[in-house]
Amino acid sequence: MAATPSNLESTLYPKITTHISEIIEGLQALDRDPKHPEAPTLLAPIPIIGTAKLHGTHADILVHPNNTLTFQSRNLTSLTPSKDNAGFAAAMSSKTATLLHLRDLYLTRWSELNPTATLHQHHPVVIAGEWIGEKIQKDVAISQLSRRFVIVSVKVNGVWQNDQEYAGISLEADGIYNVSRAGLYHATLCPQDMARTITQVEELAEQVAARCPFAATFGLTGLGEGIVWKMACAKYNGDASLWFKTKGGVFKPKLFRAQQQSRMDDGVVVKRKAARAAAETWCSVQRLEQGWDVMREKGVRRDGSGAGVYVEWVKRDILVEEKRGIRDEGVDEEMLVVEIGKIARAWYKKRVRVEAGY
Repeated sequence: MAATPSNLESTLYPKITTHISEIIEGLQALDRDPKHPEAPTLLAPIPIIGTAKLHGTHADILVHPNNTLTFQSRNLTSLTPSKDNAGFAAAMSSKTATLLHLRDLYLTRWSELNPTATLHQHHPVVIAGEWIGEKIQKDVAISQLSRRFVIVSVKVNGVWQNDQEYAGISLEADGIYNVSRAGLYHATLCPQDMARTITQVEELAEQVAARCPFAATFGLTGLGEGIVWKMACAKYNGDASLWFKTKGGVFKPKLFRAQQQSRMDDGVVVKRKAARAAAETWCSVQRLEQGWDVMREKGVRRDGSGAGVYVEWVKRDILVEEKRGIRDEGVDEEMLVVEIGKIARAWYKKRVRVEAGY
């Protein structure tokens, strides 16, 4: 049965957490009895299904009911050949007939799965994916491939669809692939035993990071990134707030744990030390590189004038992504922001000098 379409909202792809604890909290909130909100919510184990997380640059194709096309990146709702992201819009702009055919394949499949449902005409079909290949990212196996678009999710009628039910849809002759080519991963989310879940999904993520399964289908070997997980059951599968990712290898995020306070330490000194340690942990090379890439994506000049924009991005990303760690470890947010700023600004200035050949 088709889910009820959501209200009109941002078409940008949802941000996906790495924190399984946030997913469990979300499930508990959804299952809570509104008549007895204080009552504990005991959740049964839930099967989850995963696909390879590809390290490229995110890209979306929106096909509107009037057959017009919109291209998006992670942060921009409109890409054009003159205002592009790694050449994605330029590559897709010449494929209008192909993309309309791709949309039709999805709508045909949706109609087969939902024969009694009504297709609402105000929703575009959102074909979300990763633009991968040569010179888009480095140090991963897929960078050996020519540039291509890999579908990772699709939204039809305002609802994210079950990946398994659309896994066979691709137009490989036109450079459009489906991430399911790399296979699907299965695990179980155990809300009452989170450690068990973490062990299971991290082991699988490490396998992907050690040998990218998508690149392997082309006979290539090299590093991958991780896995994106979604609830397998129809009740939760289309709820993007319940998706999460696990990364392995060099992409695995570092966890921060505050040290026990010494009796000789002054309270302010302890907080400042903790803030510094947290900033050093969360200002990973991957995050700092991502901020640099976001500036390119948004067309912000990456020179001395862009330092403030860059630093603010890093601060905001950490405050959002690591909010649970900040709370649970008692990190002073104001001090943390100061320490993040020091690290991010120093890294940015060094990167600008390197790019300028100094």
